[in-house]
Amino acid sequence: MKLFLSLVFIIFLALFQPLMAQREAANWYFGDRAGLDFNTGVPIPQNGNLQTVEGCATISDRLGNLLFYTDGIQVYDRQHNRMPNGYGLKGNVSSTQSAIIIPKPANPGKYYIFTVDKPDYYQIEDDPIEGVNYTEIDMSLNNGYGDVVPGKKNIHLITYNPNDPIENEFKNSEKISAVNHADGSSFWVVTQFIDRFLSFKVSAQGVDTNPVVSTTPNSVPPRLDQYNINVTAIGYLKISPDATMIASANSSTNLGSPRTGTKRSGKVFLYDFDNLTGKVSNERVILSATYPYGVEFSPKSTKLYVTANVYNEEDVLLNSDLYQFDLESSNVISSRKTVSSSNNVAGALQLAIDGRIYRAGYPIFEERHPYISVIKNPEAAVNAVNYSHNSLNLSPGLVKLGLPPFIQSLFLTNFDFKNLCLGDQTEFFITSDEPFDSVKWDFGDGNSSSAEAPTHTYSSSGSYVVSLTKYIDGEALDPIRKEIFIAEIPEIMDKYELVQCDTGEDTNDGIAMFNLQLAKDPLTYNNPNTQAYFYEDYQTAVNDTLNQLAVNDFYTNQKPGQVVYAKIYQFNSECFDIAEVKLKTKPTIDLSPAPAQGCDLGDGTAEFNLERIRQKIIADLNLPAGIDISFHQDEDEAAIGQNPLPNLHISEAGTLYLRADHQNICYGFGSMAMEVNPFPQVQALTEVKVCPSAFPLEISPNISLSNNANFSFHWDNGNIGRDLTVTQPGNYSVEIIDNNIGCGRTVSFEVTALSSPSIQDIEIESQGNSSTLRVIYASNTPVSFSLDDINGPFQASPVFRDVPGGPHVVYAKNTDNCEIVEKEILVFGFPSFFTPNADGYNDNWLPYQIQDPEYRIKSIRIFDRYGKLIKELDPSGIGWDGTFNGSPMPSDDYWFKISLENGREFKDHFSLKRERN
Repeated sequence: MKLFLSLVFIIFLALFQPLMAQREAANWYFGDRAGLDFNTGVPIPQNGNLQTVEGCATISDRLGNLLFYTDGIQVYDRQHNRMPNGYGLKGNVSSTQSAIIIPKPANPGKYYIFTVDKPDYYQIEDDPIEGVNYTEIDMSLNNGYGDVVPGKKNIHLITYNPNDPIENEFKNSEKISAVNHADGSSFWVVTQFIDRFLSFKVSAQGVDTNPVVSTTPNSVPPRLDQYNINVTAIGYLKISPDATMIASANSSTNLGSPRTGTKRSGKVFLYDFDNLTGKVSNERVILSATYPYGVEFSPKSTKLYVTANVYNEEDVLLNSDLYQFDLESSNVISSRKTVSSSNNVAGALQLAIDGRIYRAGYPIFEERHPYISVIKNPEAAVNAVNYSHNSLNLSPGLVKLGLPPFIQSLFLTNFDFKNLCLGDQTEFFITSDEPFDSVKWDFGDGNSSSAEAPTHTYSSSGSYVVSLTKYIDGEALDPIRKEIFIAEIPEIMDKYELVQCDTGEDTNDGIAMFNLQLAKDPLTYNNPNTQAYFYEDYQTAVNDTLNQLAVNDFYTNQKPGQVVYAKIYQFNSECFDIAEVKLKTKPTIDLSPAPAQGCDLGDGTAEFNLERIRQKIIADLNLPAGIDISFHQDEDEAAIGQNPLPNLHISEAGTLYLRADHQNICYGFGSMAMEVNPFPQVQALTEVKVCPSAFPLEISPNISLSNNANFSFHWDNGNIGRDLTVTQPGNYSVEIIDNNIGCGRTVSFEVTALSSPSIQDIEIESQGNSSTLRVIYASNTPVSFSLDDINGPFQASPVFRDVPGGPHVVYAKNTDNCEIVEKEILVFGFPSFFTPNADGYNDNWLPYQIQDPEYRIKSIRIFDRYGKLIKELDPSGIGWDGTFNGSPMPSDDYWFKISLENGREFKDHFSLKRERN
């Protein structure tokens, strides 16, 4: 019973629309519970759970099945439930592009969500700016619905100079985009900040946290307006589908002024992009003096579309424009044409797999707008694009400003393939209409072909990079590469009994609600790289190529012993098999454990250690070995095993519901009261910052106990006792348990070794006979400074004034008195000017001699402003009298170069001043 997608369906797809083969972008969720499904070729409105003004992202599998979506903060699975660990991501619904989703190459079922926080303080003044982060999703978790991988949430990426206070504060703009790497298997994730682009490579090894940095001529630094909005960060960033260009919309480039308006300084920049190196170059400003927001390329990368708001000098929004630029024109700037002017605000533009570009936005002052606009023929000239304004009704969903971005390469038409199950003849075919004389295919396994539409049978499963090279007049064009994955049909059981406890009013009628996904792991022998869909009859399972007729995973059987059919795919492939699943019920065993005890956190809630409670229930109720107990907040969720709580649960007093399974079979249900008990006051988190020399160090929770014997202390490394000796920095925790009532509190310690400050440079500003020194340093703690005396006195300011010429030593230490660092410098003293008028004052110019023999002056040469040598002085002489070859030199600035006996040199300038007649 080994099955795969029918050839008839695949041929239909190829004829229907070449773009439709890349179905990872087949589902969109955005705005206020709005969505679109492009799987049938006609966009069908859908409803999701997002409520976002701007940022959002969605991903589907290769067949167009929804996997998950996010607003950059919460992550929702294909059933539109929040993933158990899918919360607290560091994006923002008010960030233009708060998220984008990237598959982990060569790791089916693994994905990265890159998030972008809004870099300002609008509405929440103390909200820290989190910058760019990424989070890993594993679709094998949470019964195949996917979840955030523990320990791989909000991994920070450095997109700024940590030593620059402005950059360190704002960290990023609101822009991010992605495209295939030239190697065909990796991706580039690109973001932008101030005057640079940062390209992060994502490969089978993961995310390379060291980006390729490209500096741009124009700098757009952060600027906060009177509402604490960073006006220069707003606007979209897109890479062209052919990966050769980048367009960036900056809604503002400065704050403007009340006289000329504050929303008329925006620009759109166009760049070249190299998808082999990740470099960005060739900056061009193609639109200015407006308020641009959305940008998007046509599928063949021949046109660029831009939305822009138009404001007057009083910052009143007049209308918005939709522009088209011809990227094949010899003058792209002059090719600008207006597609539409309307009273819609400028919203996002996003290319879809149907080859059309969709536009978000809503009429000015209209809060509930369900319509989206469409550019139906984006490759055409402006008079033939067939723009349809506010034409697609998404009710009850509402359209806002944002649309979900995707990997732009998904929309590139070049070549495609079908039949990717191991043992199939895989077919390759060209989908672009560019001319060629001949071709060469490289199948990535050492075999090749010169046929225009070849077939090839792979000998083993795995990832292969296939390349297509076209030739015109014998000259090879740049190869096009794509990664394909040859999958095995999953090995599964033919039949399986899914047993559920009989629930409902009649607990003996054989009818219950089943979580069908609980059958997947036993059916697949716990293969995590599989997906399961369930059907009431076999033939529907075979014919439903888009898996749109599958029953809900939470299914109530129609009769006792009903058989449903599990259609199980190798993840993100066309390869599946079908098994029978018999739905069987059994009598429910009632579980009635004693109340769980929690210790008050000081706010009426308590922390409940559900793992400890689980083991206590098993022991108290004498439950069989190997039983698994899950805890749920809702009785219905407990019945189907949905949304189990984590082992550490914080809650007020109340009730939890239990589900017990034994050998993958439902065993029983129950409820448990949660009681909150008083507990001595304790600090939940203690930060310990010490000098490196302080290790080994003893840490202990700060808690006052009347009798230590009533409490036990369990450290996370297995140690028992109140105190713990640590030998290195790190995070440590101890659970303090009240032995009388069995509850406890967890106390965490963050032990940090203070690093010594680093003196990076010392700037010297000479005033002639003395100088001002400014110490440039880096440190994660406050620093104090001393000059020439290691014992001080130390000062908080890094500036020293009136420093005489000669050798000096600058000392720096952090305020915790860890290691003192030092830096030697040489300060020259010299007159800043002289007046050679024979009055006996300042008639000659000569540097002040340093007594230290090592710093004795060897030679002094004086130059005019053009670099001409005027005089070479004797260091022991009387100095320069202001003449050249016996003739007085004019008043001006002159430069000198001093060489020391130790080989060092010093350069600076001084002034010659003469009285005017």
